[in-house]
Amino acid sequence: MVCSAHDRALVCESTATPASADSSGSAANGSAATATSAPARTWLDVACKGTHGCTRSGDDDVCDDTLATAGDSCPRSPPLDYACTTSHADALVCKDGRFELWRRCRGPQGCRVIDGRNVHCDTSLGEPDDPCERAGTFACSVDGKAMLECDGKVLVPASSCRGPKACFFAPGEPGAEPHNIDCDDGVAREGDPCIQTKRITCAADHKAELACDGHQYKMKRECRRSDCRVDGTELFCD
Repeated sequence: MVCSAHDRALVCESTATPASADSSGSAANGSAATATSAPARTWLDVACKGTHGCTRSGDDDVCDDTLATAGDSCPRSPPLDYACTTSHADALVCKDGRFELWRRCRGPQGCRVIDGRNVHCDTSLGEPDDPCERAGTFACSVDGKAMLECDGKVLVPASSCRGPKACFFAPGEPGAEPHNIDCDDGVAREGDPCIQTKRITCAADHKAELACDGHQYKMKRECRRSDCRVDGTELFCD
């Protein structure tokens, strides 16, 4: 790597190229057609948008690419490279020589660079279809009306949170991401998402009791004499 400007660098990249072959499918020198020539080396221009730009460190030039824009060039060789967008709203990953979206960082901490190199993305808030990786992890929707679950690829609605506390989380240590996502599902509407089979709640108008079938809340019974209410862990519907 060589600095070409205060915010740019050139990286020497190797790319294997096939040996030339004649029309019969044999390599020009008579060897098998699958043979490859020596790797071709080219200079790749990359941006160094991080705080330190491109600087000299000892005998080496170092490019701070912890900030980037989707589509920016990045080295193809390991280690795996991550960056925050310049808006600090998303986290990017280097894939096939280009930075692309890795995570939406919608939580209050956004995307941060820790200790000069480590990218931290606050995913405590999200929206359906946001990319994720760890199945069974949760986030609150940005409007607080739902809890979302990672299915191993994207966030999907797990439960509506129409109670007064909505979807909430316990703040972490100062400067850390929030944790312990929870959902106030004390009231719901028919058709609202849910994942806990047989979980019961009150309808939003308090005129009926609803039960979860593992996918959504459905009518269980009407409350004809008194409004449906939840007291602690007990539900009352007469």
